[in-house]
Amino acid sequence: MTSAHTPTLTLEFDGRAQVRASLLAAAFAGVFYSVFEALWYEWTHSADWSHGPIIPIFSAYLLFVNWDKIRRCPASGHLLGLVLMIASLALYQVSLWAILFGYIRPTAMLLCLLGIVVYLRGVAILRYALVPWLYLFFAVPLPKEIYFRLTDPLRRIAATVATAVLKLMPDLQIERIGSTIEYYHSGRSGQLGVADACSGMRSTITLCALGVAVAFLSQRPMWQRVVMIVACVPIAVFSNFIRVSTTCLLHIYADPKYSEGTYHTALGLFTLMIAFLLFNLLGWILSNLFVEAKDEPGAGDADLQTGGARS
Repeated sequence: MTSAHTPTLTLEFDGRAQVRASLLAAAFAGVFYSVFEALWYEWTHSADWSHGPIIPIFSAYLLFVNWDKIRRCPASGHLLGLVLMIASLALYQVSLWAILFGYIRPTAMLLCLLGIVVYLRGVAILRYALVPWLYLFFAVPLPKEIYFRLTDPLRRIAATVATAVLKLMPDLQIERIGSTIEYYHSGRSGQLGVADACSGMRSTITLCALGVAVAFLSQRPMWQRVVMIVACVPIAVFSNFIRVSTTCLLHIYADPKYSEGTYHTALGLFTLMIAFLLFNLLGWILSNLFVEAKDEPGAGDADLQTGGARS
């Protein structure tokens, strides 16, 4: 007996390919150096995007997990990559000339990176590289106008939920005006404003980034991954409701110091942990409640043999 041997296409990286890749990498870094610089400044100076430096590490790890499969992809470049590079460079040039918000420039940079990958390694590699590439967008700050348009309704919803919770407390008069909560308790009155940092937008983006990483690092059906990713937003918003309500309760019934400074930051980290635990609980439920049915080998043959014995 002879067994057919199927040749495996491995990822070759000879001297010529190394030179071409090095030249493209140097050109990429030179063209988009100012974009790197702007992103780094945003990551290190804005608490809303402090998770930025971690995103490329997770993206690289997603590639590392599938590295054996990537090595077996056909190592043939594709002209589609060249088209993507030219289009992204044109988009970047337009963003320099025209008055466009800063989101266009990092988007053009990521499109150019995708073009380089396709140009060097072909389209087949996108099966394993597309998700890590899309994951990089979590590190790109949203335009401030769009970001604050999203935070304002979240602030109002958080204030509404906190007001509803506080109305259940005895001897407390409470009223919501916009995203501000006015209260009167034991002869003391005051106001609590739900700031932009307490809107839940920061925790939502952070949890979505973590959620996508967890969903794709674990082996599970695609529909379960989609459910987990979609669930990130409601879980993050729910956890933020807990944070805002707890902050209001501590401010009114304990001490106002618990609603600011180190205590406030610690409470935010604690609620993010709650969100992450809820997310992992959802993953555990999906893994254990819905089990993929697998046919046992030889079961059909046994049935046939049993049936033959009966007849």
